[in-house]
Amino acid sequence: MIIPLGEWIFTEACQAFVEWQKEGLAIDTIAINLSSIQFRQENLVSTLQSIITKVGIDARCVEIEITERYIMESTEQNMTLLEELRNIGFKISIDDFGTGYSSMSYLKMLPLDTLKIDKSFIDDIPYDLNDVAITQAILALAKSLNFHVVAEGIENKEQEDFLLANGCDTAQGYLFAKPMSATSFKAFLHQN
Repeated sequence: MIIPLGEWIFTEACQAFVEWQKEGLAIDTIAINLSSIQFRQENLVSTLQSIITKVGIDARCVEIEITERYIMESTEQNMTLLEELRNIGFKISIDDFGTGYSSMSYLKMLPLDTLKIDKSFIDDIPYDLNDVAITQAILALAKSLNFHVVAEGIENKEQEDFLLANGCDTAQGYLFAKPMSATSFKAFLHQN
């Protein structure tokens, strides 16, 4: 079921983004997770291309999030697939970075735009010196490769301050907002 469900989710997310743009909400990009099973789908590129054409969304407004697990399964075919998606205009990000076993050699070869630092490294900063060191190393590595960096799971001001001081580009977490319905999201954007 993951393939039809994934296509439905991708379509719904793109349609919501287009509607929000028409309503004047200031959103530049929508990030959509795809499962590693979807990446094995033979017609993935043509399917996603068809969806964005039908919905009327520019591929440059869509960030496709993949897991480190998929990266570790990297084959020439997977690398070609990521390149094809990027050539269409999609942005590519690694979700939950640091929880898998990514090889540094893969990072330099992959057509990536964004690394999302996993919440497990953020939870105890700035107090856990190991998490501080790992997070600083990930930030430095990502910046040296010209990747945009998102920190996941920000729950307090100390975490936000640490990440800002260390050059993190974007933060997400309960400090800013909890998961919400589309209606609540629109109201939240209008208030902020």
